Amino acid sequence: MTIKILPVTKENIRDCVKLEVSEEQKEFVARNIATIAWAYVDDTFTPYAICHEDTVVGLAAVEHIPENDPEDKHWIPRFMIGEGFQGKGYGKKAMKALIEMISSHEDCDRIRLSVVTENEGAIEFYQKLGFLMTEEIIENELVMEYFV
Repeated sequence: MTIKILPVTKENIRDCVKLEVSEEQKEFVARNIATIAWAYVDDTFTPYAICHEDTVVGLAAVEHIPENDPEDKHWIPRFMIGEGFQGKGYGKKAMKALIEMISSHEDCDRIRLSVVTENEGAIEFYQKLGFLMTEEIIENELVMEYFV
């Protein structure tokens, strides 16, 4: 299975916006249109289409804030796989591809993300990929980090 992490463009934006998670997951993840809109006003925030072959299966966003402290420069503030594509291995492959892409930055020694406390499935998913729980909480979400 090949997963590509591609910029959100006018060619794939409609497919990105149409993707949704299951009803039970909606309280844990921002809508894709909000993720894409955020990039319009924040130049440190970049959304990406997660693609399998020519199909958009998910959406992610990365944040690179060069002026932050070393441990706080690289974030994955958004990550979702569409409901119809979950459970097929796309999420694992996509997260590994994002980690590889972000860790290629010279100033990257860790990648951080936050997760809603009640989102046990996401916490377990991230832990299986090597993210560790910190004791930090940001905007009522648990912070996890991956050491490069």
